[in-house]
Amino acid sequence: MEDLLRFAETLGMLEGSVGEFASSDPIDLGEAYFEVDCRDVEVRRVDEPVSQGDQPVFGLDSQSSMVRFEAADAYVTTGALVGPVNFLVPGNARVRWLALRLRFKASEGLVNSLEGSIGGFALVKSGIINRVFDGTYNEEAVREEARAEVEVGLVRVFRGLGLNGALLMLDGPIFPTPRVLTMASNPYTDLYWGIVRLRVEAALGSRVIGVVKRLGQSTYYARCRGLSVDDDTMVKNEVSRHFGGNPLYTAVVGPIKIKVGEYAKYCWYVASRLGRGVNVVRVEALDPELAEDGALRAARLMNPGGVPIPIGLADRVSRRLNGGAVKLLASTSPLRLTYEGLEELNRSLMELGD
Repeated sequence: MEDLLRFAETLGMLEGSVGEFASSDPIDLGEAYFEVDCRDVEVRRVDEPVSQGDQPVFGLDSQSSMVRFEAADAYVTTGALVGPVNFLVPGNARVRWLALRLRFKASEGLVNSLEGSIGGFALVKSGIINRVFDGTYNEEAVREEARAEVEVGLVRVFRGLGLNGALLMLDGPIFPTPRVLTMASNPYTDLYWGIVRLRVEAALGSRVIGVVKRLGQSTYYARCRGLSVDDDTMVKNEVSRHFGGNPLYTAVVGPIKIKVGEYAKYCWYVASRLGRGVNVVRVEALDPELAEDGALRAARLMNPGGVPIPIGLADRVSRRLNGGAVKLLASTSPLRLTYEGLEELNRSLMELGD
């Protein structure tokens, strides 16, 4: 945690700092309406597990917290790559995992001083659009770039292992598709296209799949079928028609193709039922065969909560890392926490208490 202690010490440079008040830019991160192809969708039950041989499966997840201090917002993004070997952020994977957003318009001199102190391991401005994280910069845009730094870094670590046949399950989409991508006049359009490119380049040519857990606001598949429901409801209705009388089953539904500019991702839905409830996730990949294989592997590794076991493990580790990092930052920072910062600290302490 040496980086975090240095980061906290650097916050002392902001004591008594004031600047011109600035309101945050708006941004629309709702789901965009990109081209979808669902002509060849099938519903298939996944029977008992089959032997996977010696092909290891890894899970990757990150956890992000924004801690508000009097003069700045500190972003703490931790990550875990778990499998036969483990890599942690912070820990044995060296990536930038901290970010600092000033709550006012800062002078160039102050920004340069901050970059000189913590720029090697923390973001003070966007590495994609080269814009300072000040009071005008959207909060969620900072969080998204910080998360991309950690997750792309861990995907590169996975690739560097050179394990033939290994599969990496990433918690979340293989790349995001927010509405801001379609808004040419928005100041964050270039940022999000940059994040898409980073994620695609990191995953391309490797066995990396994304697993999207919350589909209540997603409508790609449903819209492709001309229906006004969310994808979670859509998939549950489809599997219910096929297997509704069975108290225990796992099924896959797909494929669908989502075309986003020059990029495309291929998706399958995995629905698992244990008792009354049905849990649905979407599995994404840059290659159609990998998407199908990844969905089948995910289906055979679902835990009782409807999450693939490798992702569940990575989630648990990254959350505890985040709780510990936020606690340490709050206790060592010379700046006082705001009310929102205290709430974030309390959430982190609860995470450590689980």
